[in-house]
Amino acid sequence: MSDDELRDELLTLLFAGHETTATALTWAFHWLHRTPAVRDRLLEELLTLPEPADPDAIARLPYLSAVVNEVLRIYPVAMLMFPRRVEAAVTLGGYAFHPGDVLLVCIQALHERADLYPEPLRFNPDRFLGRSYGSHEFLSFGAGSRRCIGAALAVYEMKLILASLLRGFQFRLTPASDRPNHPRRRGFTLGPTVPVCLQVVSAQR
Repeated sequence: MSDDELRDELLTLLFAGHETTATALTWAFHWLHRTPAVRDRLLEELLTLPEPADPDAIARLPYLSAVVNEVLRIYPVAMLMFPRRVEAAVTLGGYAFHPGDVLLVCIQALHERADLYPEPLRFNPDRFLGRSYGSHEFLSFGAGSRRCIGAALAVYEMKLILASLLRGFQFRLTPASDRPNHPRRRGFTLGPTVPVCLQVVSAQR
């Protein structure tokens, strides 16, 4: 790629990735503190690592990976994939589409399919342990040639930030935040309806 193309790709990572990753982390702290058993199990895994922990060792932790995937599944930051224009006639699910038709994939609807994800509205990272979902089943970063270019970076950031904060501090939700929360559309993304506010209770070490 040329220098201009590299610059454009880096700007995309910076400006398209900061709010989305921050929103996903907000959901992560919401769910971890609404489901203490998940938080405690994750913390137990994190505390098996030496201090200072190797970043790549953190990224390979199986339960942390499952938690991040479940956060991205249950309330995907992006509700829809970018539009696709039909180039050749095709029939999908009994529906006929013709050249020029524009299709949108609803990521949230896919992630709530009970045949793929039993009890889809329950936060359950275990569903990602011992099973890999295909690119047509788990679409948090889209799929195909337009899959999010920052997917690997976003997941890596989420894992390191969660590990650093949870290993270092004990948190609790503030009373105003300790209640059911639902996604609200903010432009192209989905964010919490209720602000997720945490209080630092103590240092872990």
